[in-house]
Amino acid sequence: AILLYTIKFEDDMKVKVLSRDPRDYLRTRSGDLPKLPRNADPTLHPHAAEREYSAAMNAVKLERVFAKPFVGSLDGHRDGVYVMSTHPKRLPIVISGACDGELKMWNVSSKECICSAPAHSG
Repeated sequence: AILLYTIKFEDDMKVKVLSRDPRDYLRTRSGDLPKLPRNADPTLHPHAAEREYSAAMNAVKLERVFAKPFVGSLDGHRDGVYVMSTHPKRLPIVISGACDGELKMWNVSSKECICSAPAHSG
């Protein structure tokens, strides 16, 4: 049950308070999901389509803001790369490790594999 109270103060200020019965939101078992109020009536939300459109437009704008241009790829591993690290003293050098059991050292400027070493088998 939802109750709406209007409280009037001495200086003609009114405050509307919405009160919900906490028993309506109790779970019957500890494993149950909590009950949340949801109003799916489209007549109570006349601007739902406009809100959805503006949310979608904002999402597209954020994708454009955070999108980075594709610079290039370093081809050579046969499986997914899970570790990458930069060289501590040489800026254009990157070392990658993949599940195929190989470590590869790359020159990022020329996009070439400098050397390859087995890291593990399996």
